[in-house]
Amino acid sequence: MIGPTAALAAIFSMAPVQGVPENVVRVAPPAEQTRVPSVLRQGVFLAPQAVSSVEVLEDDRVAVCTMAFRHDTNFWVLSPEGRPLWSRQVAPWAPFQSAAGGVAFGVGVAHSRVTGPQPTISLFAGEKGEETEVVDSLGGAGWIRYGSGDWRTGWIASLLGDLVARTGDRVVTVRGHNGGMRVGREGRPEKSLFPYVRPYRLAPSADGSALACGFVVPETGAPGNLPWSKRLLVLYRAGDFREEWSFGATADLPHPPPLPDPLLDFPEFAEGFGLKSEPPVPCRVAASVSPNADASRVALVEYGGWISQRRGPVTGRWNPPYRAIPFVPRQRGMLRLVEAPGRSAAEIALPAEGLFEVRIHPAGSRMWAFPASWFARGMAGAAWLPADPDARFVHVFDVGTGRWERSWEFPDAVGDLALHPDGERAWVSCWNGSLFLLGWDGLVAARVEAGAPARLRFSADGAFAVAGTEAGEVIRLDASGKPAWRAKLPVTEPRPMEGPLKPVFEGVPVWAVGRVGPEHAYVGDTWLVKVGAGGFLIDAGGASAIPFTLQKIRAAGVNPGTVRHLLHTHSHGDHAGGAYLWRAMGLRIVAPESAALATTWLMPTVTDYGVWVPRPVDLPLPLNRVGDEAETVVEGLRIRALFVPGHSYDSAIYLMEIGGKRVAFTGDVGFEGQDILHRSWGDVDKAAAVTEVVRTRVLEFRPDFVFTGHDAHRDGAAFVEKLVTRSEEAIRQARPK
Repeated sequence: MIGPTAALAAIFSMAPVQGVPENVVRVAPPAEQTRVPSVLRQGVFLAPQAVSSVEVLEDDRVAVCTMAFRHDTNFWVLSPEGRPLWSRQVAPWAPFQSAAGGVAFGVGVAHSRVTGPQPTISLFAGEKGEETEVVDSLGGAGWIRYGSGDWRTGWIASLLGDLVARTGDRVVTVRGHNGGMRVGREGRPEKSLFPYVRPYRLAPSADGSALACGFVVPETGAPGNLPWSKRLLVLYRAGDFREEWSFGATADLPHPPPLPDPLLDFPEFAEGFGLKSEPPVPCRVAASVSPNADASRVALVEYGGWISQRRGPVTGRWNPPYRAIPFVPRQRGMLRLVEAPGRSAAEIALPAEGLFEVRIHPAGSRMWAFPASWFARGMAGAAWLPADPDARFVHVFDVGTGRWERSWEFPDAVGDLALHPDGERAWVSCWNGSLFLLGWDGLVAARVEAGAPARLRFSADGAFAVAGTEAGEVIRLDASGKPAWRAKLPVTEPRPMEGPLKPVFEGVPVWAVGRVGPEHAYVGDTWLVKVGAGGFLIDAGGASAIPFTLQKIRAAGVNPGTVRHLLHTHSHGDHAGGAYLWRAMGLRIVAPESAALATTWLMPTVTDYGVWVPRPVDLPLPLNRVGDEAETVVEGLRIRALFVPGHSYDSAIYLMEIGGKRVAFTGDVGFEGQDILHRSWGDVDKAAAVTEVVRTRVLEFRPDFVFTGHDAHRDGAAFVEKLVTRSEEAIRQARPK
């Protein structure tokens, strides 16, 4: 065993590490060009039934989750022959993980069904079974941000932790403030005794007797007031979730590279808004865990990280529930083998920098470290993306010799790895669209062209494997590696609108193209402004029903391909969350430059309303202090942008003349019957400054029409006058006498 002192010194110095495999097995010649897209790629959109997870049931049926939007089904059960048996829509959108035991099904969904940001777990029994919704209320300890370099472009990867797992014939969820849940063969949900501390990774043993949990462990304190774990790994007995044994985080590991400090780029803004950088808390992260067949040994990959924390409200009384984000800088992690009763049996630095997953041989004699992927949720038009740009190697560690014995080199980045139950074979998907069946020595037993990157899973007995591709195809692979069948999942096209869509007000070329479903946070208002033959959008919070919004744009007489810009009024999730999908389609994001603090760096702690994918601001406006004004031209239309931070860090009002009418888009600064103080979360000073800008600039503009964040007003000037009057009175009463 290589001890920590020598190996750890190399982790952050990037010096050669003892035991790096000299034996490299080239699985196939390298591709001339990688098919992994840039994470900021534009001009693409998700395939209608892009597969996000596959699961093999004990009777050889196949459960599949997809990225289908609300108008279609996103959870499928296929027969052993590949025929769709039944399907359903699991709301709101973006399921990325499933588990099945008996007739019990569990699906982990990236977003919430309500305004809050927490991910959702859906539990149900069969086609018609009623869903039991579990809120991941401790989710702040259940995901990590990963990256390096520039804070605007190098830290986009947002990795969600596990939400469901199968233990025997039961499906179990993580536990939140309402308690964990589990569903058994009888299909009835019941509360579980799952511990209160939120794990990041869940991995059951093959025999169903135990559940290994990996955690994010702060070195000191409890950032964000969450009940963080004090141990890196805990093994629980599956039946009653009693703790069997545990393993603590390593105390003598050096800290990883420091995080960027984006506030250094916004000195004026930070001073004017009273922002300051809270010292991050160092932490350790069990980024992957894998128990062997009987859970006598557990492999884990450990990294150092920093927990960025917010100690109090963002402004006034606005105090979003997520206060902490674990950031993991790109580094060389540690591979560990832990055995009962929590003793370290092997530890060695990984052969390369990067984020890795681990799988362990059923007997615990060998471990595979393969490149991690993250659930991209449509970023760059992909369901999953490699966490690292050069992710072509799988490394094999031999426990007996204590060395990395070989590496498998693939022609393109690795998409997923499924280890056979006997531990002697593995299927690996590659981003060039190939699937490889390999022996433990790396020799290729079969190669299948899937045409797209795929998620992989073996059946429990290893008789076959299943691949689900981003192109919406499911492939069953027999024991020899030959496709037994290929099933293309059916696609339902969104229903076209009946007749043309009318503008909000006659004679003003502005259409309401959001609000296409019940979930406030995911279908927030989106305004289409038509300019010439094209147009642009203002705000885009919705994700689950984007195809309906595209139909509305067409019904307004605009080709969606001619819509090339998206303006943010502010960075709250119901206005800016879904914008990363529009950006992937090709739209350029226009917003105050400070919006990147929320939408790129602190997503989601100050954006609220969902675990959205971070993304940059393409056309930043130089707005730093309240009252700052900038002019921009979008699709030939001159637009004045006024900076009015108060409701959010980065609220802006846009003034423009369209079709001979003066129009203002105010976001959530003011609503009918409310005042700016209320919309500024009771912060008197912020509200007073914003009210002055509205009184002297917006009212002076004398808008004919005002479009707020969630409403529209025909007599715009009268609306603004009443808003200012109400706000000044509310501020007067709120000031100390």
